[in-house]
Amino acid sequence: MEELRSTEILDKEIQADARKKAERILAKAEADSKNLIASVPARIAQVREEQQAKYGERISAYEREQDASLPLEQERFLVSFIQSAMDDATNRYLESMSEAERLNLALRQMKQFENNLKSKKFNVFVYGFQQELVKKALDKKVDVVSYEATEFNKMIVEDDCGITNKEGVILEAVDKSVRCRFTIPEVVSQLQSRCRAELYGALFDGRLGSR
Repeated sequence: MEELRSTEILDKEIQADARKKAERILAKAEADSKNLIASVPARIAQVREEQQAKYGERISAYEREQDASLPLEQERFLVSFIQSAMDDATNRYLESMSEAERLNLALRQMKQFENNLKSKKFNVFVYGFQQELVKKALDKKVDVVSYEATEFNKMIVEDDCGITNKEGVILEAVDKSVRCRFTIPEVVSQLQSRCRAELYGALFDGRLGSR
């Protein structure tokens, strides 16, 4: 009987001890949970600051890059705008001329080569212009063997200079020793190169700043 009571007392002591341990564990877990919950806002704020610093620098770098490239983009746009305006003005001027006037414009440089051209026979290649009109202009100036139609940029490489009227005359010596081009794109190219400042001044009267 005494042994049974001793066993009961021992069981109660074990249970009491286990209960106390469980209570301590629960209390510690509850305290840890409260500490964890309490620390969440601070941790979130810390992560936010870290991300803001990280991406803020990227954004700043992007903004600096954009600020640096903006003047260059503005300059490119302005140059493109001015060139388009010059091309438009040139096209309107050429369209106001007759075909014969444009042919005379294209052939105007022949005068300085007439003596040299008279010493050879030539095949003449024409694009844009009427062959009869070219024949009438050349027959008394050059010894022509044949006239043949061609296309812009086929016989020789040319910049179209943004013009609509792509017309020209190409003289090629029969012995292939000489080739001369008298074309509207060539005239416009020389004009824009030599007189760009004057063209700009006439179009914009200095309103877009110095070019």
